[in-house]
Amino acid sequence: MLVITNWKMNPLSLSQAYKLLDFYQKLNYKIWVAPPFLFLQDLIKKYPDFIFGVQNIYFEKRGAYTGEISPWMVKNIGGKFTIINHSERRKLKEDLKIANLKLKSALKANLISVVCFGEDNIIKDKQSLIKEWNKEYKILFRDLNINSFKNKIIIAYEPSWAISTAKIGPVPKEQVVLFINWIKKRFRGKILYGGSVFPENIENYLDISLDGFLIGSHSLKPKNFRIIIEKIKKFSIIK
Repeated sequence: MLVITNWKMNPLSLSQAYKLLDFYQKLNYKIWVAPPFLFLQDLIKKYPDFIFGVQNIYFEKRGAYTGEISPWMVKNIGGKFTIINHSERRKLKEDLKIANLKLKSALKANLISVVCFGEDNIIKDKQSLIKEWNKEYKILFRDLNINSFKNKIIIAYEPSWAISTAKIGPVPKEQVVLFINWIKKRFRGKILYGGSVFPENIENYLDISLDGFLIGSHSLKPKNFRIIIEKIKKFSIIK
């Protein structure tokens, strides 16, 4: 199973990032890592066995866009992927139209795009939920035949309401299954789950047709992350 970690705005120093990657090496599992962009080039040089990417990009190649990161910059220093449309970016008022532009730009730069997908609020009615997914899909993937890029796009189901919360999330298993069945009618590539993955709930999702997980805060907690990886490895052996 594919495991992608999103470190968010952590850690605060390169030496701390080294310690975290040293720990990852001991897990003996292929992990994709999205650290802060500031550390990316150093980590790529020091840890060639990992797949590295970024947490965000801008949709222009170059220009007067202070503080932004071009996907071509990421590609040119050895980055392999970018996360797009993460719920935390949406909270900063980035809408689906912007995410669509970012996705097109990443594809032009030949980066793999881990595209986060999911409703912002809890929707219990199945038909209303599917209606919301259809609306999001239409805007997010506008003017794209995503199956033509199935090796360059990974879709991660992570509703905003279920992110980084033990009280509300994770998403019920049956809803994740509903999403998988819905998205597979439209997309033949890899599908991940990313709605608050904890050591206590990872097993709930191992026996459904997912290709892996997008893991945030618990990828920064060595004890918890070790348990998550061990459970994934154990399931893979049994399977």
